[in-house]
Amino acid sequence: MSTRIAAGWSLLVRPPFLMCLTVLAAAAVVTGPMARRWEQVFIKEPIHCRKPLDKLRKDALGPYRFIQEQALSAAMISELDTDVYLSWALEDTRERAQSPLRGVHLFITYYTGATNLVPHTPDVCFRGAGYQIKQAGNTTLKIPGLDPGDAEVPVRVLTFVKSDVFHRVEPTVVYTFHCNGEFMAGRTEVRARTTNLRDRHAYFSKVEVSFSGGAGRANPTREDAIEAARKFLGHLLPVLVQEHWPDWQAVRAGDEAA
Repeated sequence: MSTRIAAGWSLLVRPPFLMCLTVLAAAAVVTGPMARRWEQVFIKEPIHCRKPLDKLRKDALGPYRFIQEQALSAAMISELDTDVYLSWALEDTRERAQSPLRGVHLFITYYTGATNLVPHTPDVCFRGAGYQIKQAGNTTLKIPGLDPGDAEVPVRVLTFVKSDVFHRVEPTVVYTFHCNGEFMAGRTEVRARTTNLRDRHAYFSKVEVSFSGGAGRANPTREDAIEAARKFLGHLLPVLVQEHWPDWQAVRAGDEAA
């Protein structure tokens, strides 16, 4: 019997068995932390705006006069997958009454706390409404007043076309994202940023602007729309950064101290 016991012990102390024991022990130690880490990656904690979007100060937009707020239907809100939004019609008081740049449409959405944050963009939404993309591309706009000074903000510019027997329209839409403290122009960058291993929290906000002279009037050219967007965002973005979107540096500092 003692010979059998000795043989059994000899098997237990062989290197392969000891290696298996080591791996299992290590797995037991790291399972908890690793599970928490993966949860951190895929289930980000929400972080809300410092001030609601619908409290945006109308008097902070310079020559752009507020006209009306446009409420979305329940179906549209469901499609967007967020009820945190702002849809305003404004007008640039510097432009003449018939100018294609006088009318301004501002649309902002905000997302946080979901397990899979998927940006909705005009690239898809407009085509669902019957528009075709005529020209698409990214550029940067120099926006003053963003600390530590002027900032090169990446934006995406889309010119659409839609026509029927009676008329043809070619609206241009300019949009950018603000995601975890950074501006970016593409949904791929947003998705990569919101799954960053270093971050416990995640949010993104899309700012979309377009221009129209009103019913029966021509749309502005693509170049004019880009320049008009630069001027408008120069008033809007500093307010959103300073008063509404989360202070990302403070969020990161809190996470590191926790």
